[in-house]
Amino acid sequence: MLVVNIEIWPWGREERKYKIGEITAGNIAGGRISSYEVRVQQAAYEPEGVPAIDKEFLLRDHDRRAGALALIRDALLIALPPTEESSGEAGAGTEASSQEG
Repeated sequence: MLVVNIEIWPWGREERKYKIGEITAGNIAGGRISSYEVRVQQAAYEPEGVPAIDKEFLLRDHDRRAGALALIRDALLIALPPTEESSGEAGAGTEASSQEG
């Protein structure tokens, strides 16, 4: 089972961390192409209007060669499908940069 914990570390301080969400994905079919029982949870944050989420679903036909991050991405796309208002919104966090060392 893959477990992803989502935490806030105020001011980068681990001793102040608290959990705001979790994603679990349990493999229920063997082989390269697999299915997973998935649960996506998020705590509500009322001051910003962030809703609580608690969704369970079956993610089918995932190619395990794509890796764990692709599984997480696919789970989030099912649990939180993009809305028209969030696509192309400035500052929506869709831009990525990488640093090669």
